[in-house]
Amino acid sequence: MRQGSRALRSAAARIADFVAGRPGLLFENKGHSLALHYRLAPQLASAAQAVLREAAQRLGDGFEVLGGKMVIELKPSGRDKGSAIEEFMREPPFAGRTPVFIGDDQTDEYGFGVINRLGGQSVKVGAGPSVARWRIADALAVRTWLGAWLERFAAAP
Repeated sequence: MRQGSRALRSAAARIADFVAGRPGLLFENKGHSLALHYRLAPQLASAAQAVLREAAQRLGDGFEVLGGKMVIELKPSGRDKGSAIEEFMREPPFAGRTPVFIGDDQTDEYGFGVINRLGGQSVKVGAGPSVARWRIADALAVRTWLGAWLERFAAAP
């Protein structure tokens, strides 16, 4: 067992304990990163941020904290959605295809930049500054747009 994995599991356990006594917080263990959502408990934003920053300090230089839209994430340093997309695009079945990336958060901007550089389609959901090539109003509009695209795709010969 790697030391980093053990330390991240320990951080996850401490964060889960913190969340257990605070309704409205949502803890997401993504395996290699941890996210703490406070959209349903905005009054706990400072406490949530402090818990993740403390966990990052304990983990050391290999991890960093990234803030988003009503979420704070603890992730490996130097890794983001853009670097993940770059890796995916080098592997089958993604290599040689046109990437499409839809997002609504500040953390998605890294992905939009990579998608744009690769000649793909980047779509920002909602208001706010963005490097995305396209914009769509909200999550309902995304679902409607994707549903229409799937219908056209299914009907194609």
